[in-house]
Amino acid sequence: MMIQVCVSIRRLLPFFGLLIAVNTAILAQGSTLKAEDQPIVIGQGVSGHVHPSICRTKDGTLIVVYKGANVLMRTRSVDGGQTWEKSEVITTSAKRPDVIREVKVFEVYPGTADVLPDDRVVVTWNYIADDKAKDGYYERALLYSISSDQGRTWSEQGLVGPVDGKHLGAVRHNVLPWSEGRWLLPLRAGPPRLFDPKTNEVTVFPLTGPDNKQHSFQQIVRTPKGTLLAMGPVLLRSTDQGRSWTTVETFRVVPDIDTAEGRYLTVLTDGRVLVTFGVGTTNKGLSYNFSADDGLTWNNDNTALLLPETNVAARYYSARTVQLDEQHVGTVFVHGGVSFLKVNLDRVAK
Repeated sequence: MMIQVCVSIRRLLPFFGLLIAVNTAILAQGSTLKAEDQPIVIGQGVSGHVHPSICRTKDGTLIVVYKGANVLMRTRSVDGGQTWEKSEVITTSAKRPDVIREVKVFEVYPGTADVLPDDRVVVTWNYIADDKAKDGYYERALLYSISSDQGRTWSEQGLVGPVDGKHLGAVRHNVLPWSEGRWLLPLRAGPPRLFDPKTNEVTVFPLTGPDNKQHSFQQIVRTPKGTLLAMGPVLLRSTDQGRSWTTVETFRVVPDIDTAEGRYLTVLTDGRVLVTFGVGTTNKGLSYNFSADDGLTWNNDNTALLLPETNVAARYYSARTVQLDEQHVGTVFVHGGVSFLKVNLDRVAK
């Protein structure tokens, strides 16, 4: 009997050794990681054009919207990102708009989630219909829906455009509230457009730098001083409401193509401007840089990198950051599923 017990224990030794090693690794990791370094998975079972976006309402509610199975999903947090509700479908996003014919190949393509000055939340997306194999038909309608209750329920979908018989395509980055209730929409292709949701009027917003070149993929934000920043392959700056623009020479420059580099500007309440970005299709971690002088100068050598061993999708505009309070920001990104990371501002903008 004693011999059998010894043999059994001997057989279990490798298992005990592995268990001790795993526990040691977990303890070692726990001793070095801060709470902000532990992302929370808030959306699972995603694939394709996930493109999560995040916004914060006046009462502190965080709303994240991303693509599910050809529908937009949303999840909410009411405690600063510590816990999140189970994701729910934004049902209005599943509807095919009347201006698009029914086809077998279609896609719901996510845009952004943004808070308007009256605290309503607007979500944008595309309904893409592809019947090119049959007769060349391909349309990409730009749609939106509004929530007046912090993302719990949503209005019927609205349509932006078409203009001259053509739909406008994808909205890039954030919708910027403009004067007289209008929205400034940064488009995937062509110049930005001003949209009046009361009249459905769409007008071109010319945005060119000193070289008179119109870039696509531009994100446009407004600082507390009223300065406009337009981030494309270069960063442009305007102090006269967009009538003229200068190039910010110290900002990170990328080629004027879809380079698989996702970048996002976040304006902080104290006037600092944060950029969150990743590089390449095999990007690791979340990179942050900031400007302390209204977007005028940037120190690219002062970039902070968090989660350096984690695969983080950087294509297009996957990582987005919003301010949570005076000490923290929160970043939503794709790492397998949709993840959220709470970050102390002193780590990325000091």
